Parts: sequence; C-alpha cells; structure tokens
Amino acid sequence: MKILIVTSQLAEPIVKKYTKKSKFNPSVVALPFGVAALMTSRYISLKLSGINTENFEMILIPGLVKGNISIITKTTGIPTFKGPRHAADIPAVLDNLPKIELSTTIPACDIIREELNRKSLEILKEAETNKKALLKKDGNIQVGNLAVGKDFPSRIVAEIVDAPMMTDTEIKEKAVYYANSGADIIDVGMVAGLSMPRDASRAIDAVKEVVDIPVSIDSMDPIEIEEAVSAKADLIVSLDPKNIVEVSKFGTHLPAVVLPTDFRKGLFPRKASERLKLLEENIKTSRENGFTKIIADPILDPLVTPGSTESIVATYKFRERYPNIPIFLGVGNVTELLDADSPGVNAFLAGIAAEMEVSFLLTTEVSDKARGSVRELAKVSDMMFLAKRRESIPKEIGLDLLILKEEKLKSEEYNKSILKETEIIDAEIKDEYRLDPKGCFKILLERDKDSILLFHYIRSNMKQPELIIRGKTPKEVYMAASQKGLMSTLEHAAYLGSEVEKAFTALKLERSYIQDTPLF
Repeated sequence: MKILIVTSQLAEPIVKKYTKKSKFNPSVVALPFGVAALMTSRYISLKLSGINTENFEMILIPGLVKGNISIITKTTGIPTFKGPRHAADIPAVLDNLPKIELSTTIPACDIIREELNRKSLEILKEAETNKKALLKKDGNIQVGNLAVGKDFPSRIVAEIVDAPMMTDTEIKEKAVYYANSGADIIDVGMVAGLSMPRDASRAIDAVKEVVDIPVSIDSMDPIEIEEAVSAKADLIVSLDPKNIVEVSKFGTHLPAVVLPTDFRKGLFPRKASERLKLLEENIKTSRENGFTKIIADPILDPLVTPGSTESIVATYKFRERYPNIPIFLGVGNVTELLDADSPGVNAFLAGIAAEMEVSFLLTTEVSDKARGSVRELAKVSDMMFLAKRRESIPKEIGLDLLILKEEKLKSEEYNKSILKETEIIDAEIKDEYRLDPKGCFKILLERDKDSILLFHYIRSNMKQPELIIRGKTPKEVYMAASQKGLMSTLEHAAYLGSEVEKAFTALKLERSYIQDTPLF
C-alpha cells in the first residue's frame, strides 16, 4: 500500500525518523506551516491540490488537526484519515492498518488503543461467560456467585481492617469504595486478640446490604466465624489446628482458607520446607473434618525481615505438588510494609502470582501510600491473565498500570538550528514578587469531592475569604478567578495557574499539597 503522510516543516525530521520503522515505508510531505496541530483541513486540502498525489492509496494527516477532515478526501479523491497525535506512534498505526478502521474524526492512536482494549475485554468476558463449564474443571471453585481458579483472573480480596471498630455507615462506605475499585470479595477483618461475635455478623450484614459480591470473614475465633456464617458469609479466612474442629461443626459447606501455622503451639514456620509440611498437615486435617473446598495460604511475608523469598518458594513448591488446589496470598503484607509506590509493587506481585496460578490476592488500604491498591490489583490481575492467554509478556495488551511514566516518551521535536539563530535568555527572577492590589489566594484540596478549593482574600480582611471557588480542573478554577476579576497583575495570574496545576497533580496522584512547597 502506497501511503502519503502529511506533516509540517517543523515536524518533518521526526516524522521521517519514525516512518522508517514501519514496514510500509510511506512517503512524507511537509507543508509550509510551522506547527502541524494548527493546520486546518481546508489549508491541507488547498496545499495538496497542488501536489501530485495520484499514485497514493491513502493519506494520513496529523492526529492533532481539529474537526472532520473528510474535505481532503473530496479534494484529492484519495481516502484521507487522521493519523496519530505523536510521530512516535506512526509505526504502530501503520503496522496495524490491516486490522483497524481509520477515521476522519478520531486520531489513529486512539483507535488502536480502543481496538486493543476491546480485544482484551472480549477475552476477559469469555472467561466469565463460560464460567459454568469452566467450574467443572479441576482447580476451579465457586465462592458465593463468583467463579475462582486457574481459568479466571486472580480474584481481588479487599480487607476492611478492624471492621468491629467501625460504625455500620463506615463499613458500608468502605465496602462500596472497594467494590467500585474492582474488588471481587469484601473481607471483614476482625480485631486480633478480641472476641466480638456480634460485630462479626453486624459487619457481614452491613456489607451485604450495599454490595452484591461475596463476603469473607477474616478471623481465627470460632465464635466470630460461626456468627459470620450465620450471617451468610461466603468464605472463611482462616483455618489452622486452633479452630479446624470447632469450625467444622458449622462451616464445612463453605470454602475455607488453610494456613501453615499452629496458633495453639505458637508455630509459625519461616523455612519453605517447614511451612509446606505444616500446610499439608493442616489441609489433611481440614479434609478429615469435612472441608471440601480448601484454599491454601502459604502466607506471604514482608520483604527482607522476615523475608518474602521463603514464602514465594513455599508457594511455588505447593503449586508444583498440588496443581488443583486454589492458592490465597496476602500481597498487602508487602505493599503496606514497603516505602515504595504501590502500582509497581502490586504489578510485580500480581505477575508472580499469575505465574504460580494464585487464585486470590488479598490487600488492604490502611496506609496512605497503599491507597488505590485494590484498583491497581484489579487492573493488573486482568493484565496478567490476558498475557497468559496470549502467551505473551504483559506489554501492549490493551491494559496498563502506567500512572507516572509512559511506555513511550513523546516530545515535540524542533529544528535545533533555531537555537543558533534566535536570542536566548536564561529565565530568572530578578525582582521581588509584587503583591496584587486585588488580594491573595489560598489553595486547598477537597479530596472527598475530588476538587480544588480557591479562597480569595482582600488585603483589608485576611481572616475571612471574600469568595471561595470550587473546581474539578485547573482550567475551571483559573477561568472562574479570571472572570471574577480576582487578579490585576500578570505575575499573580501566572502564579495562580502554576499553583492550581500543582494542586490538581497532587490530587490525582494522591500526594500532599502545601501551597508554595514543591510537589516532589
């Protein structure tokens, strides 16, 4: 296919650079215009009418050109579509041309992402659609209305930590938040060392009132577990010799997580071999007492001390020996106890879990740094499932967990000779900042409303704000302040723009925001 790519003079070098990476080897024409994004379809149509294009089968113009570009097709007689916004995406667009349908209104890079995402969702939907048949296979079980096992993505268990210490309203809010974040199971975490059976049933009832997904009881206390079972809990977390016999009197009909511990004797093995041996013994005891839906939890320990390696080795060896027993891992033990950004940690742990066919990933969101872990794990669990299905690495599969960084760094190219031909001054602050006679601003975040608050004070009354502006985006806040005439100097306007943008970034990244303080 003979393809013509239209660009501007400034973008020509970078466009030619990336077209060479495509199998189509398209031609490039640079129109006499500075910035490609500012070209109009009428301008392009006019300029192309003076160029011989009859040998081409398709024309691609910059994806940043605004509006419908169908007029170019009418003028040239050649099918013309929007290419990608950035030159770096040209190879991906060209190499996918047989598989995608380009548009005169939508940039090609968006179509590629939509197509990849659509195919990904189809694969995920297929597993859920066929769950009745898949549940008949060894290694798959049902928890409430949820299908779990090696033929499904790892299911995300979100723990409400210390649920008995919360009001019904707080429990419900947490459950809804977790469900909306992508949790597959809500885990009611009890308070270790305290027996609070009434609170166990109260919490289960509260969760079931607001979400329609399975609920687990996280306790070693048989009395608490019994109350939770009576309240229609769907999963028991956890069993060991301390409670197996007692819980078997009322809970054998439910799936149950078995630990490699013995709380009676204070046994908490660290070595993989010892942990595996005790886990096998406890599973055997559980079966002897009537439990049929057994889930193994080798217990994932924090990094370094006591160390995660033995946990992972134990999990790996268990999977080798017992390919059809579902595995449960508490990845929150690592995420919560590591001072690192949670998306990468959760992605790596979910990838390791996928390799070992782990069926359940439990996490918490106790610390601020772990906020968003449920959402992150839900996304990355699907990613790893797709990668396994495609027998590929978890890259360019239609889903990603890239938040701060990008897969491909994009930047606008320029002719560096301009630097030699034009005067350059080094930016610096030479004068003291001048106060705006119109007053000053205080910027705060309203996190529960995902909003920015802009307080405006007049200089004669700095105790009470004259006006408060609430907005979701920097543009909303800045334009409202401008329309109200709250600034009279360019310096103040520039300051407000930069600070509001910083506040917005802090809000989206869930970082602290303090006015006039660097974000990083």
